Amino acid sequence: MVQYRFDPTAAPQCFCTTEGLQVRLIQLPGGSQAAALVRVHAGAHDAPSAYPGLAHFLEHLLFLGSHAYPVEQSLMPFVQGCGGQLNASTRERHTDFFFQLPAEALEGGLQRLLDMLARPLLDPAAQLREREVLQAEYLARAQDSETLCDAAIGTALRAPHPFAAFHAGNRASLPVESAQFQQALQGYHQRFYHAGTLELLVAAPLDVAQLQTLLKTARCQFAVRPQPPRTLQPLLAESHSLRLQLDSGRPRLDLAFCLDGMPSGSAAALDFLGSCLQSEAPNSLFETLRDAGWVDGLELRVPYWHAGQGVVVVEFALTEQGLPMRAGIAAALQAWLRFLADETTCAHCWDEYVRERQRSLHGMEPLARLRYWIEPEPELAFTAAPMVRQALRVLLERLQTTPIRLTADQRPCAAIETAGFPLRIAAEPLPAVALRDWHWRLPPCNPWLQASAPLATQPLDEPALHCLGPEDGGGQGALYLRWRFDGASPEPALWHVLHSALRTPIWAARQAGVDLRFEDYGSSWCLSLFGYAAALPRIAGDLLALLHEPPASAFASAQRQLAAADRLNGDELLIRQLIRRLPRLLSHASPVVESEPDQMALGAAWARAHWDALAVGLSSELNGALRGVLRDMPGAPQRTAGAQPCSDGEGLRRWWSIGEVASETAVLLFCPLPARSIRVEAAWRTLARLLEGDFFRRLRSELQLGYAVFSGFRQFGEHAGILFAVQSPSASAAQIIEHIQDFLDSFADKLGAGAFAPLDGGMGARQDGQLTDLRRRAEHVWQACLADQDAEYPAQVAAALGDLQPDELRAALAALRTARGGWIGVANAPAPSAGWQPQ
Repeated sequence: MVQYRFDPTAAPQCFCTTEGLQVRLIQLPGGSQAAALVRVHAGAHDAPSAYPGLAHFLEHLLFLGSHAYPVEQSLMPFVQGCGGQLNASTRERHTDFFFQLPAEALEGGLQRLLDMLARPLLDPAAQLREREVLQAEYLARAQDSETLCDAAIGTALRAPHPFAAFHAGNRASLPVESAQFQQALQGYHQRFYHAGTLELLVAAPLDVAQLQTLLKTARCQFAVRPQPPRTLQPLLAESHSLRLQLDSGRPRLDLAFCLDGMPSGSAAALDFLGSCLQSEAPNSLFETLRDAGWVDGLELRVPYWHAGQGVVVVEFALTEQGLPMRAGIAAALQAWLRFLADETTCAHCWDEYVRERQRSLHGMEPLARLRYWIEPEPELAFTAAPMVRQALRVLLERLQTTPIRLTADQRPCAAIETAGFPLRIAAEPLPAVALRDWHWRLPPCNPWLQASAPLATQPLDEPALHCLGPEDGGGQGALYLRWRFDGASPEPALWHVLHSALRTPIWAARQAGVDLRFEDYGSSWCLSLFGYAAALPRIAGDLLALLHEPPASAFASAQRQLAAADRLNGDELLIRQLIRRLPRLLSHASPVVESEPDQMALGAAWARAHWDALAVGLSSELNGALRGVLRDMPGAPQRTAGAQPCSDGEGLRRWWSIGEVASETAVLLFCPLPARSIRVEAAWRTLARLLEGDFFRRLRSELQLGYAVFSGFRQFGEHAGILFAVQSPSASAAQIIEHIQDFLDSFADKLGAGAFAPLDGGMGARQDGQLTDLRRRAEHVWQACLADQDAEYPAQVAAALGDLQPDELRAALAALRTARGGWIGVANAPAPSAGWQPQ
């Protein structure tokens, strides 16, 4: 690969193929992963109104095989086999398809992606099966708080507009058996899936000439047609005050503004406004309302934006005290917007915003970088600040109008008739309150974004801190800290105290280009930082002081968090909520709160804590500063190896029931490794890759169990294994477990018949390629450290992937099926009756 100096803030290079496809390339340095994103400039609002959801349905169908690649060789199994990630999204006026994978697999990924967009099979039998997947997705989204809130906002529009229509699609709206529907489906594809309406973005370690050569292959060619004309209807709204009944989810207040005829630069101005609104700095809107006890969350959402018109929603997560103060919250927002419009305030916030955006570009993953540049006006903050500031003035003036006011909570409302998601809405004015004078002040600058004096260095080595190269990680670095506790695991309330104390620092670190995580593994706590290397020692030093002695407000907040921790809600997919709870369950840590958390209890926990740390990609100077910072770590350094993680025991099946039985059943089945050795882990990682595509096709597409279906090799703290996850609107937990077992039985027959022999030695090479990427190398090494393996262990596993024998795979599958390392089930349902031990 040609090495060159990478500028992370530079805009992509642009060119056009001979058939008119617009292409943008971000040339990454060698060793990076690669990503591709195709935006089709057509979406849900462009589909025939007779068939709601047709555009979304087509997005699903495109993954089910193309002329050059049958479904078994299509993009999804290819990317999964590379250990990559992929997805797609149908929005109102565009549809995105994207993936990220090792750079050496980019050619195969691009060919599959472009062939499936240009020449899909659209098999009628596959359509019937996939319609049931959309029906399951529809049922899941019908429980989603954000989806229902947006649908409720749509009812307040003054005139018909596609934003108020139903676009998700379901069994009733997609008559795939109809000849007219098939004609409409083919017509939509021909009208919009061609070079005139597509845009391709690629981020990879290659140059323009190399990418042009890749795109000349027949499988990357598109039909040549002009972009079809499209109409734009006026977006007008009444200033209604409504209440929506939610079956679950936290109470919220949505203040929705419908904007039309906005000037150029408005998309960039909205991005700036979102950054200011969501700030958690002292004196910010959120911090002020949180300190008042009214809200515990604030978000700017833009559910629709196209050609200068859109819907902008300021969403407040309400506390119990905030629910009767909604009018005061709405008034506070208006007063804060007037404060932001002041030139002095705006200039201060603008400078901070530009620094934040420049810093964030330094550490973006390839796919995140593409998603940044595909959005409207991403570069204007750097190249046309006066235009954006003028658009901001117009935006702030428009936001002074009375918005649609939507309260969402669990109080009952009458159902209304809709063509899409079921809604229960009533007109309800906000209760009157005495208005406050808030005396807004400028928030202080984020110290982690500013240049600062070098920290004092510590020349002496600390055995508990392991430092790994390269010394120049391209300006990026990683730091991992772990505390293990003698005796019983600390009470979960203490972790919630610290997590609450870290909420604002997590936001400030992200603004400074650093991803910060604080995780509870039951018997240990882990603090992880990845991103802008020069900031890591200073951020770590500031955080350690906070962990020693969190503010009193964190103890009060922890009590509220803990009360909600055992409840599942409608704010996100059930399956994701279960996954967050899994690490602590694996450690056998007790969920019982024995006492109210206080500073004395936290000090007692730190007194029996032992820490170790890993730094990757930092210079010797930064490592020296880090050693100086870590002298103030709570707990004592871990000078001896910890105990090796042990499996639950052969054949033991444990089951946790979390939350209440709901309209959908979510099940996790985690199968830990029976032993942590190089060849066992290599076999299980390979097996997980082989299982992934077949598991998805069998349970999601063929059995149509639900929308959220996936599997893969995962590690939670020190516990590694294969995870199966299913969320179903129709199957019980017992039925889901039975389907997983039947799948593994049939896969054993397939494996026994030699379907995968000889093994593809390229998997080891792809794993080696992932280990050259700093973020992935750091994560792999840290996972090895969590299991008390040395830093060379990931490379040894990668090498073993290349020469696995079929017998080793068959032995791994036999160990998996017989629960040789134990099985752990987690669900919002009781345990299946036979063979499971309820916990």
